[in-house]
Amino acid sequence: MKNPTSGASASPKGRSHKAKTVAIIQARMGSFRLPGKVMMTLGNRPILTFLIDRISKARNIDDILVATTTHERDNVIIEECTSRGIPTFRGSEDDVLGRYVGAAAASNAGIIVRVTADNPFTDPDSIDRVVDVIASGRADYAIEMDMPVGTTGEAVTWNGLLLIDAVAKTDRWREHVTLYAKENPDALRCAFIASNPERGRPDLSFTVDEIEDYLFVRQLSETFTDTDFSLMELITVADELAVRSRVS
Repeated sequence: MKNPTSGASASPKGRSHKAKTVAIIQARMGSFRLPGKVMMTLGNRPILTFLIDRISKARNIDDILVATTTHERDNVIIEECTSRGIPTFRGSEDDVLGRYVGAAAASNAGIIVRVTADNPFTDPDSIDRVVDVIASGRADYAIEMDMPVGTTGEAVTWNGLLLIDAVAKTDRWREHVTLYAKENPDALRCAFIASNPERGRPDLSFTVDEIEDYLFVRQLSETFTDTDFSLMELITVADELAVRSRVS
């Protein structure tokens, strides 16, 4: 496993690709509902760093890069990443798709794993499954369906990202990066991977959107000693907390 704080490329665990696979994390401080959430802490580290540590467990990732904005308030993200040796890229705050294209080009990515910084429990195994599909040549865009919100892996080829960038002109498509592919699956080769029934829990959400979400995620994270826990362990703990809440 590569050291997530090294900032250097390393060979993926267990296999190799011709295409360099880069996980690009979109992160900014200017969230409308919960400003600064990506720097709120889980354990002894910011949410952003917790996420980086977690997805570094994926065997198919060659490198991790944080794509933030040119806004001054996001300097703190650059400082955090620099202190930990994490590569960064700065681009438009509103045109997130354009930011991804710039970040992918800067990192010479052939396969881009899209990750958002408000999803600290993104599942490294799900990342591996979607990258496997793309690396095999079966798809240009892949996502695992029906996972708990905030855990899903999704990835796109460089050519697929360029195609989306060329045709996705509305603000919502520019903001949500891969939404065009989801809404226009015939425009490029898309793989919507069926999740294992045990993992198929879209009723659960681990996205940090508001303060209540953060408190919930923080409570869950305190159950584990590090970031290397499985999705099924996370689901089990979330279900146990829900039962306790109903009983009390």
